[in-house]
Amino acid sequence: MNQIEELKRQGLSICGIAAVTGFDRKTVRKYLARPEQEPRYGPRPKRPSQLDQFKPHIDERLAAGVWNAVVLLSELRAEGYDGCYSTVKEDLQPKREEARGAAVRRFETAPGRQAQVDWGHLGT
Repeated sequence: MNQIEELKRQGLSICGIAAVTGFDRKTVRKYLARPEQEPRYGPRPKRPSQLDQFKPHIDERLAAGVWNAVVLLSELRAEGYDGCYSTVKEDLQPKREEARGAAVRRFETAPGRQAQVDWGHLGT
């Protein structure tokens, strides 16, 4: 913002400073009015979602094995959720990807009690 102040001292107009710096005229005017204020950059704070109050129910149902967004939406609507399907679907997507990476728990049974088949690729 020192550059804006320096250009103003050199006699440039607000439009001239905006052209040189690439800032909008309103931005130049704002920083000339309050030179002590530094620009704030960075990510904006996340806005609350309509699903926030229903997250415990969703996590409980996912733990029970219900991963269908349509089924979850109908359950949430019964509890008072008035949002849309795409919000539920977008909330489930990263959780589905996490669940895909989870390892399968291996268990052993006594001989002759259970048949196990590996459907992996055998090659050609």
